[in-house]
This record gives sequence, structure tokens and C-alpha cells, in this order.
Amino acid sequence: MATSDFHSEWVTIGQHRLVLVCRSSFPNDHMRFLAKIAVEVCDNNSSGEARLHRVFLNDKASTYTFEVASTAQSDKGLERTVASALENIYGYSNFFCDVRIVDEGNRDSDHYCHMEHLQNEVEKNQNRTIQRAASLT
Repeated sequence: MATSDFHSEWVTIGQHRLVLVCRSSFPNDHMRFLAKIAVEVCDNNSSGEARLHRVFLNDKASTYTFEVASTAQSDKGLERTVASALENIYGYSNFFCDVRIVDEGNRDSDHYCHMEHLQNEVEKNQNRTIQRAASLT
């Protein structure tokens, strides 16, 4: 029997605050390693606005989905860059990346935090990725 909230773990890698989520297991070191690679790819190939928000492992289908959020339209190309970087390392194509472009927040506010803004905007639609990954099984 699956217990809620035991399938996820929040981690911070650099400026990226992300959640690792497994469909029916618990995040492990391998998943953290994949997240670190995705963060490096984002940091080195984006406009500087992109942040890795979530890594989802569909244990049943053995697929990984990486969610990236950004306020810059130019970061849409990260979808293929992140997925191909991981595919080249592991030699199989079970990696998917979804880049969501969100509206900019009020950067003039004293309480504005870019990572929190991206997380809040992406969480509004987080079920979309779960449903897409689940449909692959």
C-alpha cells in the first residue's frame, strides 16, 4: 500500500530548489545524480532564468520526466538539450523534459524570489506531467 508523501523528497542544488517524485518508490542517489546533471545542463545552456523544478520517475514505465520553468522564451530549447544530454550518457531514451514558460513576477517587490515564483506558477499545472508519464505505461 502506497503512503502519501513518502514518494518525494525536496532537494536544493545550486539555485535550483526541486522535488524528486517517484510513482511507487522513494528517490535514491541515482535520481539525485540525474537531477544534478539536469541542473548543470540548465545552468550552462539557458538564459539564466531557467530552474529545474521537478524530476518525476515513473517506476512502472522506467521513464524520467524533468520539469524546467523559466520566464525567458529562449529557454524553450532546453527540452531537447536536457533530454539528449541524459540520453547520451545512458544510451537509452527514457528521458523527457518539459520546459514551461511562465509570466514574469513583480521583481520590484522586496518579497520576490525567482525560484519561488517559478515553483508557484508550475505547481498550478503539475498534474499534467503526471498524467502524461502515466499514459506511457
